[in-house]
Amino acid sequence: MLRFLRHISILITLTILLSLGYLGAETMAIYGDTRTNSEIHSQVVLEIAGWKPGIAFHSGDLSQRGQTQAEYDRWKSISAPLSELCRIYPAKGNHERDRELFLANFPYLNGSSWYSLEQDSIKFVVLDSTEDLSPGSPQYQYLALQLAQTGLPIVIIMHHPVFSSGEHGDELSLGLFLPGLFEDSRVKLVISGHEHSYERLEYGGISYLVSGGGGAPLRDATTEHPYSKIFVKKHNYIIAQRDKDELSISVYSLGRELIESITIDLR
Repeated sequence: MLRFLRHISILITLTILLSLGYLGAETMAIYGDTRTNSEIHSQVVLEIAGWKPGIAFHSGDLSQRGQTQAEYDRWKSISAPLSELCRIYPAKGNHERDRELFLANFPYLNGSSWYSLEQDSIKFVVLDSTEDLSPGSPQYQYLALQLAQTGLPIVIIMHHPVFSSGEHGDELSLGLFLPGLFEDSRVKLVISGHEHSYERLEYGGISYLVSGGGGAPLRDATTEHPYSKIFVKKHNYIIAQRDKDELSISVYSLGRELIESITIDLR
């Protein structure tokens, strides 16, 4: 009887700790622009897998052209050490040129290149920046609805950056309309790829991270963006973990070299 009561007490304690966020926090990983360099891509995947994440996101540009199944088969083969641990949720990049082939290789996206999911009491909204995102577009309306109907902290993942100091800069002019929408919501963090580097920009109380260092050729900054806090020309990936009301983010280069650590307030 005493042993039974002890087990019940342990279960109750674990339940309370889980509800308070002291246990059960999962490691999350984000990387992107794996494209052409299979050796670097493999190193990035193996290092991420060493963190044993419970979920992973890819910020787009999985391969060079995205027009043949052979390209996806190669990507899947290299990604296997990670995909065997957790599901990888991709954002569609401009190098995923065949939309139907992209969707066919990720059936759990249910036929849509923009979607949302919840993990560790965080809502992730993955957008398709290769499709129309302007105000009034179907994707913009979808985004606005997702932001309005949740009380959870929100992380946005997309391929093209809202802001960037890199070669492409603010090429889609997303900064003209998305930040205003984000600032009126629970968006806490925006992560993108496209630029082959790492950059953190801060605007309107929101961190904008650019992580496109998964294997594509590295590129220099071409401008001095007023919102930029750090720009590093290295292959990189992001590891994140929730700790109650905070999201701890560490950005690594190969060899687990720490680029920077930041903390996002999720309240």
